[in-house]
Amino acid sequence: MTNHADGHPSDDPLPHQYGLGATGKGTLASAVAFLSAAYPAAAIPLAGAGAALQAVGERLNTLQEVRTSEVLAAASKESSLSAEEVVRELIERDDLVLLATEAIDAARRSRLPGKAATLGQSLGAILADDAVLDLESVWIRIVSVVEPPHIRILGLFLEHTGTMGTGSTLWGRKADPHTVEEVGERLGLGEAVLPLVQDLLAAGLLASAGVAGVHSGVPDAFGQSIHATTLGAQLFARLSQAGLVEPDDFN
Repeated sequence: MTNHADGHPSDDPLPHQYGLGATGKGTLASAVAFLSAAYPAAAIPLAGAGAALQAVGERLNTLQEVRTSEVLAAASKESSLSAEEVVRELIERDDLVLLATEAIDAARRSRLPGKAATLGQSLGAILADDAVLDLESVWIRIVSVVEPPHIRILGLFLEHTGTMGTGSTLWGRKADPHTVEEVGERLGLGEAVLPLVQDLLAAGLLASAGVAGVHSGVPDAFGQSIHATTLGAQLFARLSQAGLVEPDDFN
């Protein structure tokens, strides 16, 4: 907290992200210097590690800026507005600011490169037609959750059913359900599959078909039989448009 010349307090600006700008670099340098003083023999390795961490931070910031640009570019294309107009439209309404923040944050954190464009398309669709606000806000929430492991799981329950005249790929649900345990075994995830399946269930992309087995005398989450929903097939159609899933990936 600092004071203006008139004596009134003012908030100091927030520091830059870790590893970025003078603040981030100073913090990192101080940490390395402290550790080096405590353990002189490690000074050279620590200095190298500090430089490497700094490079990671700078690379991360660049990547996040690229993802933000991809979201806005896709929104611009979908809405037929310029990038500047997209930003202007988004910041004029609180609900759109919140949606844009959710979409951009999800794109910046994702390991799925085409996710940014898919999220941007939803924002652009809203700007082009406010009537789809509720629908596309749901899709922003769904796509925000999905990462590569989720796609691999959902792919077990879906199949390519054809191509539309526009070239868009159609997907349908396979008839046979699987238990959560079977999915974990097929993908080599074991019990780690459970939180991923729970994400898909919460997003409405998978649904429970009942308990198929009993473990240790009582039904449990791994014996739950699951199948894809129509919403799951619609998600794959959207991801196909962005080139994130291909029919050959799930044969």
